[in-house]
Amino acid sequence: VVIPCVGDDEYAMRQMISLDKAVGGTGRKEDLPWILKPRADVEYGSARKRSRGYFTFGQPSKALLETYDEMNSENVSLDLLYGAPAWTLLLQQWRSRESDCPIAGRQLMYVHSGGLEGVASQLTRYKHKNLLPDARAVQTS
Repeated sequence: VVIPCVGDDEYAMRQMISLDKAVGGTGRKEDLPWILKPRADVEYGSARKRSRGYFTFGQPSKALLETYDEMNSENVSLDLLYGAPAWTLLLQQWRSRESDCPIAGRQLMYVHSGGLEGVASQLTRYKHKNLLPDARAVQTS
């Protein structure tokens, strides 16, 4: 499963086709991983509705901060640029329990391929956007 964190499902598909062809594949869609999309039955607000439920890369979001906090409470460290958007979409699908969910009934392994060095600066951006309460210290996991 591919979870778009930059761009949308169409962009991710173009990237997967390009990668497949670069390693000798045919680029046929049926040979590529499933691309996880935001659920249509979730209220996203006006900004995310315009982007079909996808987050704008690097833009602070209450939903991303909630996922970041939830995963930290489970001792799973995430960054706010890639990890939190990925897990927000992943949890949305996982919790839906719909039969059409592409991850229903499957075991998952999440490969975190980024770093956590930028979390403090991202949290500072959340604080400046008034998404982080003043009483909460800007700290990293």
